Amino acid sequence: MTEQMPDPADAPRIVTSVWPAVVLLAVAVAMMIWARTYGETAARFPSVVAMAMAVLALIDLWSRTRLPGHVAIAAFWGTGFRRREMMHNPGFRDQLAMLLWIAGGFALMAVFGVLTAAPIFCTLYIWLRGRHPPLVAALVGLGVFAFQFAVFEWLLDYELYRGLLFTKGGLAAW
Repeated sequence: MTEQMPDPADAPRIVTSVWPAVVLLAVAVAMMIWARTYGETAARFPSVVAMAMAVLALIDLWSRTRLPGHVAIAAFWGTGFRRREMMHNPGFRDQLAMLLWIAGGFALMAVFGVLTAAPIFCTLYIWLRGRHPPLVAALVGLGVFAFQFAVFEWLLDYELYRGLLFTKGGLAAW
């Protein structure tokens, strides 16, 4: 017996409309404006992230419209709710679980810092949510740590946030 795929027309209109792309574009613009309040060096990374987010949001927005070329954009970038990967509507419980994972990730970063929290978060997520073996999860976490350390701490000489536990002054310095 084959499992029947859900109808993409069942996806809520708020999800399939242009509004998600518009909201992401607005967040990207806000990030670009906010990054300008930092010093030159500190503004580089959030500015690059904001620009990348803006480009991807514009591509998403274009693919959701009826503008010329939207079909080619959707085919090339893999957008659209009729694709096999997008034919699901997660329930409220699953969405709440994702929000809790995100909140947990931010809490880890606040307490332990980015360099420590990201590998821990990735390891736990791959193991518990992704249901992969602990060794695979640990290797992913180790890879995340190695990437962060090599790129930010070593190559860019950019000290990542150390967290409340490892920052001099702890909460008072935050």
